[in-house]
Amino acid sequence: MHDQKTPIWEARGISKAFPGVQALDNISASWFSGEVHALLGENGCGKSTLAKCISGVHQPESGQILYKEKPVVLHNPMEARALGVATIYQEFSLVPTLTVAENIFLGRYIRQPGTGLIDWQAMREATLKVLEQLSLNIDPDAIVKGLSVAEQQLVEIAKAISLESNLLIMDEPTAALGLIETRHLMELIRRLTAQNKAIFYISHRLDEVFQIADRVTILKDGLWVNTSPISELKMGDVVRMMIGFDIQQHYPKEVHTQPVPCLEVENLTTERGVESVSFSVNVGEVFGLGGMLGSRRTEIARAIYGLDPIIRGKMHLFGREVKFKSTTEAIMAGVGLIPENRKADGTFFNFEATRNITISRLRELLRGPFLNLTNERKVGETYVKKLNIHQTGLEKSVQFLSGGNQQKVIIARWLFSQARLLIMDEPTQGIDIGAKLEVYKVINELTASGISVILISSDFPELLAMCDRVAVVKDGRVLFIAEGQRMTEYQLIGMVSGIGVTGEIAAWMNLRQTASPKLQALRNHTKAAVHLGVLDRGDMSLFYLDKVGVGSTDLISRTGVSAPLGCTGLGKVLLAYEPSKQVREWIDQRGLPKFTEHTITTPDAFMEEMKTTRERGFSLDLEEHEVGVRSFAAPIRDGQGSVIAAIGVSGPVDKMPADLVHSPLHDDVLKTADAISQAIAASKSG
Repeated sequence: MHDQKTPIWEARGISKAFPGVQALDNISASWFSGEVHALLGENGCGKSTLAKCISGVHQPESGQILYKEKPVVLHNPMEARALGVATIYQEFSLVPTLTVAENIFLGRYIRQPGTGLIDWQAMREATLKVLEQLSLNIDPDAIVKGLSVAEQQLVEIAKAISLESNLLIMDEPTAALGLIETRHLMELIRRLTAQNKAIFYISHRLDEVFQIADRVTILKDGLWVNTSPISELKMGDVVRMMIGFDIQQHYPKEVHTQPVPCLEVENLTTERGVESVSFSVNVGEVFGLGGMLGSRRTEIARAIYGLDPIIRGKMHLFGREVKFKSTTEAIMAGVGLIPENRKADGTFFNFEATRNITISRLRELLRGPFLNLTNERKVGETYVKKLNIHQTGLEKSVQFLSGGNQQKVIIARWLFSQARLLIMDEPTQGIDIGAKLEVYKVINELTASGISVILISSDFPELLAMCDRVAVVKDGRVLFIAEGQRMTEYQLIGMVSGIGVTGEIAAWMNLRQTASPKLQALRNHTKAAVHLGVLDRGDMSLFYLDKVGVGSTDLISRTGVSAPLGCTGLGKVLLAYEPSKQVREWIDQRGLPKFTEHTITTPDAFMEEMKTTRERGFSLDLEEHEVGVRSFAAPIRDGQGSVIAAIGVSGPVDKMPADLVHSPLHDDVLKTADAISQAIAASKSG
């Protein structure tokens, strides 16, 4: 926190207007050396406009800007830079065709003494030093357009901190960053303030602001609302001042999952680092992909959407095998993508909202060879009203809409295209709390109407709260799948970063990795769905670690979900090897719910079933959990002989052997269970 009596930079009574919009109205703020002063507010409140006035991009129509208590007029960014202002803009200012080093030192290349020639080696070494401050492993000679959005954001940050500055303006610096990169930036900010630099910090991520800021100023609709030390504020106070009301439920999740597969992906492999990825998404489900920067989450989305060729693996969409050779084929099949960089890849800034929406299905608006403009206008008005998009979007380019409204325009496009699977890559990146709530509301409406959503987000609390299931992605592989509510943020961070997880989850991840190829081999041999499950003693439920299905199946994909213990084949095996007294106590407390007429609901009969299971070494589910479905399950043991999991096969009655006990299927399952047990024992001993 600063201890100076006078600010190094100050804005007094700043006003700035654009056609039809009063962006700033008599705004005053100050920045002290060694202080982080955060500026908060909804999209369109004037935060970026104030930053651009201080950095010389915009010239205020009234008011003063003072540097060391003296009024200055900043005609352009070069004049601001000369006085010590460095800026990280919300919109990238990088040249895509230049290298990282050339971008960082653009306009101030290091020259060789005497000759005046560019000293490329010195510039490369200086670039490495700057990147090292951010703990970045990016090649200084890499061409910027080949970098990911997050990597470009980090280069933008590196460019700003390479300047000798007394005020560093950071406009949404973490919008495209993952958790680890954000932590590195927070550490850098602390080092910069320790060096007596002033930080002007703009962010929608309130947790970051409360972590790093000393003071906070809040704007609303171009007007000043409040300036206070962060120590005097609570997050609820800030939200109320920003959007005008309390948020009772930050993540208003609704569950609309149906027991019907929408997308099934098996062993998906691409040239861009995706390796043997398998998962499924059910109708009305929000399926999350969680991972760090560079984990290949976006590459998985690109493969599904037809942007990257698939070199191995299969995809089924509503039971039909598909292999999209282009995005056009994906769109025609009902798949839509909201890209990570919505400005560069998702919106047409030369069009207003209506044309951005209708471009996905123009054929429906043709009258002969001509476009029916009246009908097109009606479509635009319908979706603008339906998704609560700002009305100016009907008349003006979408570039004048806030980030949240731009995001809703892209969603409207896919609704009009009749997409049945929507991939949302960082949909709330860079938008304010109110706009985030609007996006969450839209996600609930999409799933309620039967649309499936694949959600990619670096905001882990958001990911866990809004997803029905989350797949943990690392180095292009899916390590683990679980219900969002089952994982904590700490556990997810541990898994995606590799810094460690709880012993139980680590064991489950190892088990899934060891068993996966054997599950697939059993599926291919038996032509039946294969399941791997463990006993979750925390809530005494069956947790499905993995499921390998057979193309399109009537069974809900159970990977990463919980199920009742008592009546399922896997559940019986897992309970059979628990202490009988403990099992009986659990039954007496919980009861045995009835699912079908075949379900065992009497405690004594169930305990006798447990005894039979132990004696046989396997269990049967003869339509006890689901009518028309039978299963066979066997235990998996660790090196000490203790049962740690169970493997089972299941399928429709007419496709399963009439006598499961004396069938080849019986032998196949037991052999596979034994093979997995031996592999686990070998890994422990090794």
